[in-house]
Amino acid sequence: MDVIDALKYAQEQKARIVSLVNVPFSTIQRMSDLSLNILAGQEVCVASTKAFVNQTTLLLKIAQTFGFKVNLTNLADKIKDLLENKEEIKKLAEEISSSKDAYIIGRGLTYPVARETALKIKEISYIHAEGMMGGELKHGTIALIEKGTPVISLVNNNDPDIISNTKEVEARGAKIIMITNNQEIGKEKNSIYIKTGNDGKFGILAAVAGQLIAYYAADKLGRPIDKPRNLAKSVTVK
Repeated sequence: MDVIDALKYAQEQKARIVSLVNVPFSTIQRMSDLSLNILAGQEVCVASTKAFVNQTTLLLKIAQTFGFKVNLTNLADKIKDLLENKEEIKKLAEEISSSKDAYIIGRGLTYPVARETALKIKEISYIHAEGMMGGELKHGTIALIEKGTPVISLVNNNDPDIISNTKEVEARGAKIIMITNNQEIGKEKNSIYIKTGNDGKFGILAAVAGQLIAYYAADKLGRPIDKPRNLAKSVTVK
């Protein structure tokens, strides 16, 4: 209802509405001047994963049309590679499952990925998680880092700032997990290496890795993954 109310207001202001939807003929699609179907199939789990990945992919495709450097040609194969190498991710997730808190840091392209990963960890494992820009750690959150606190760091290529942020929390005892497309960093212990360049795919693939971490942490804890407590598929009231 919150989204529909916003669209009604936009219509009143004579705005044109474009939507990306997964349910054909939904209310939002009927309200739109132009609508694109992502065709991800039914999303059973309350915590949306397929829709998130497919909407993000479509947005990147639109960006590519506008001339941005994006290469989506082998994205499906890269996602399959992640799923086939899930045992490493599962092991790291099970280590996180014993923690009360987790922090996910990113910069630029990976900041929204950090937020998505934290959201999924909260929703289905019930572990308190925060996703933030790496530089924001110094504004209070770093005081919460204790020995063994999990910090998932999203390192895109050779970004010196996020690497520096990672070392800061590591020096304070944090348990570091890195999701990266940097080959050298990917060789380090507790790293998830994603073989892709700086072509837009890393953000999506890092999000999938984050979703898998949330899934396996919740599974280890015996949570009802498809139907987490206090959540509903659609918010029908304000």
